[in-house]
Amino acid sequence: MALRLDNAVIRGEIDNTTRDNVRGKLWLIGREDPVIMDLRGNAWRDVAGCKIIFTNPNPSPQAAASTLEPKQKGQVGDITASWEMEDHPASENQEERRVEDDFAGPPAACHHTLYVEWFSAENGRVFIEGTGFEISISAWVWEMVEAQEEAQKMSNLQAMREWLAGIIQRPEPKEEDDEEFDASEESWEDSLKQSDRLTDANMEAIEKYGIDGLHDDRIAFVMGWDHMLEGSREREDDDAEGENWKEGHEVMPELDEVEMELDDQAFSEYLEEDSEREAHPLQTMAHDFALRLLTEIKEERAENTAESDGSTALDRFIRNSLNISGKLAGALGTQDFGGSFQTGHTLAILRRCLNWANEAFAALNELMEAPDWNDRQDLLDDFRAELFAIRDGINDLRKQLRTE
Repeated sequence: MALRLDNAVIRGEIDNTTRDNVRGKLWLIGREDPVIMDLRGNAWRDVAGCKIIFTNPNPSPQAAASTLEPKQKGQVGDITASWEMEDHPASENQEERRVEDDFAGPPAACHHTLYVEWFSAENGRVFIEGTGFEISISAWVWEMVEAQEEAQKMSNLQAMREWLAGIIQRPEPKEEDDEEFDASEESWEDSLKQSDRLTDANMEAIEKYGIDGLHDDRIAFVMGWDHMLEGSREREDDDAEGENWKEGHEVMPELDEVEMELDDQAFSEYLEEDSEREAHPLQTMAHDFALRLLTEIKEERAENTAESDGSTALDRFIRNSLNISGKLAGALGTQDFGGSFQTGHTLAILRRCLNWANEAFAALNELMEAPDWNDRQDLLDDFRAELFAIRDGINDLRKQLRTE
């Protein structure tokens, strides 16, 4: 995943006074020597040909800073002092929020911010983004024209696309003879891993281009969804033809009403049938554990959030525990989770839950050794016992499904 360094930066220098070369230095909290950058390409037109010096008035430790290699060689991404970052304020009255075709929340304020991004062989995508830096920009040594900037931005998109392709790791297309679906646990596990990688890549793209990027050609391009780019005009034409057809044909309202009535009836029967089915004991156990976890360490979670970048022991304990609860609810929440077609899928999910349980145990052990948690040892012991019971339940269910 991408390394974000905003908080850990003490100060930095980005020098693009030489065409097609960006050099730089970054001083980070926890590192004695600066990180040296030597990158191919240019910044955006607002700072191309310039030297940028930026200082963070309130730096703070960040786990990503320790993983950065001391010398960064590679290709520039987007580098600019005019990156638009949206700040979505929370609504004071949640009941006043309206839901129409899309979510309509409070208006977002846009800020121009420093954005420095690059792609290195050592660390992949690395970026700095923030409005709190004190920035000074030198005069232009050379000036970039608009066409050159567009070419550079296209090159940056290509670099993002190649980096995301490395995350996605798309499998080779299957031969026609291999199209028959394999419902084994191993096949499902491969499919779930592929889905995870695709989700991670999509979240990286959305994180950069914003939630509105879902309707942005840049998302389709960097994700490798070329069919969406090539077919966008065709889809618009198809939609237009559909609207034109409706103008010339009268829709039968009585047929629509019958279909709606049937849908409502089927849905009501499904809800009635589902409400009568008891949840699987393992599903209930994991749900109760997650609920207790979120309730009984509420204050610690709030204190942790202020300083966390998502990698603390508490973060990992909570995240992995919630993963178990959520996935068990999905896998065991259907009546036929143990059916012949679903068995491989359920086994693959349960295997993943075992991995998350091991990760949760590792994080929990760190918490039990931390001085800040000395007065909560009894609670952590209870969590440990409940997590053991859930893990034993997962193992028992896997054995049961494999013998049926």
